[in-house]
Amino acid sequence: MSLSEEADHADLGGAGALRVVEVDDERSPEAAQALDLIESAFRREDRQPMDEMRSAIAEKRLGLTAADEFHLLVLTAPDRPIAGAAVGVFLASVNAGFITYLAVRAEHRGQGYARVLRGRLIELFREDARRTGRDEVSWVIGEVRSDNPWLKGLIRRRGAIPFDLTYYHPGMRPGRGDPPFTLYRQPIGDRRVELPVDLIRQTLYALYRRGYRIRHPLQHEAFDTMLRELEGRETVGAAPGFDGPGG
Repeated sequence: MSLSEEADHADLGGAGALRVVEVDDERSPEAAQALDLIESAFRREDRQPMDEMRSAIAEKRLGLTAADEFHLLVLTAPDRPIAGAAVGVFLASVNAGFITYLAVRAEHRGQGYARVLRGRLIELFREDARRTGRDEVSWVIGEVRSDNPWLKGLIRRRGAIPFDLTYYHPGMRPGRGDPPFTLYRQPIGDRRVELPVDLIRQTLYALYRRGYRIRHPLQHEAFDTMLRELEGRETVGAAPGFDGPGG
């Protein structure tokens, strides 16, 4: 999910320059500010409980995480509130990075800060892939409102591919009239336009189980609805209606 449109450049230089910092202590002021920003930026239905995210930071600090690596990044400068925050999880089972949240404070939008945070997350996903014995991360996945113009820009500039699938994140309920979301992937090591449906199922499971920490995805109505939509299909390609390399 993303609130901030990427810009073509970002100036982080100069006196008191902003820096991208990975936060690994849930007790730190930076963690508190990041969680507050995410909590205010996203509807409750569109995000995890803050206690779950705080726990994910603590698990990393204590060395309890395994291959599915959690990352919280902030844009910060000395004696100033953070300008933005990004959260992502490396899904080792499908060799993909999942960008879960990306938010920039209103007064800092339009300066390319979202692009900087997103770019650093991708670098960390690539490091995670190498740490688990891969040459490269296969793709980066994310979810945005289907009418977000940022998505079309990502398709044009980065070759992102929106999945041809009616997507529901865990806070959505089929038939409730929630605003539609699109799940997309940005190819990095795996540039196939179509993927086997078994890999899509595995990706959705990893996203729910590891990314969103849903204990029993198979018992979740939205997850089950997506699996049923995939029945009888062999591959999943790009959703129609999007301009660019993926659609």
